[in-house]
Amino acid sequence: MYVPAHFVLPPDHVEAILSDVVFGNLVTTHADGPQATPLPFYRDRERGVLVSHLVRNNPQATTPITGPGLLLVERGDSYVSPTWYATNAAMPNVPTWDYITLQVRGAVTVDLSPEAALEAARRLTAFYEPDSVLDAVGQAKLERMARAIAAVEISLDEVVGKAKMSQNRHPDDVLSVIAKFEELGLSEMARFLREVSLPYARERFAKIKQLRDVRLAAPLSGGCPASALDYGGQ
Repeated sequence: MYVPAHFVLPPDHVEAILSDVVFGNLVTTHADGPQATPLPFYRDRERGVLVSHLVRNNPQATTPITGPGLLLVERGDSYVSPTWYATNAAMPNVPTWDYITLQVRGAVTVDLSPEAALEAARRLTAFYEPDSVLDAVGQAKLERMARAIAAVEISLDEVVGKAKMSQNRHPDDVLSVIAKFEELGLSEMARFLREVSLPYARERFAKIKQLRDVRLAAPLSGGCPASALDYGGQ
């Protein structure tokens, strides 16, 4: 995944995402091509893997995997209209799309034993329910049901996070997008804009202003080239 420096998801946000259950598409390669399944994963810190379970007859569980896997986790996205920008009346702009995403690359292992499958299901359920919920089902029935699923895990060999979240916009635009996201109920994205994008945008425009002031103060030297004031990258 291509990630310009200004769109890198901060490490503390990556850690927060991985500390919770993540839902994403697990992509694996096989002799007949790629396979993908949307799954919830929890993190096993001791072993450095993300764990879930597949239906046992899923091709990802039954056919050999020929290379590393890729887990694609989407944490929120939204169309962004230029009419939301505070500066749009003075300087009309184009639409874009803001999003937060995480990609995990690593070795994928499938364990067909009912014991591993049941352990994966129990630990995943424990994020949301007390033990009594599964205990009420009964161990014998749980063990029978576990024969129909397989544990699957992906190692955390490479984790890349990207947040294309209006960091390259004017601070007033970031503030107006925050207001719109809150109106739309996109609270996680609004919070990221407030905590990360807005401080970044303010710092960036302060530097741009400083460069412009230097250029205006030294016209005979040619000032700063226009490229020094530009900020691109998607």
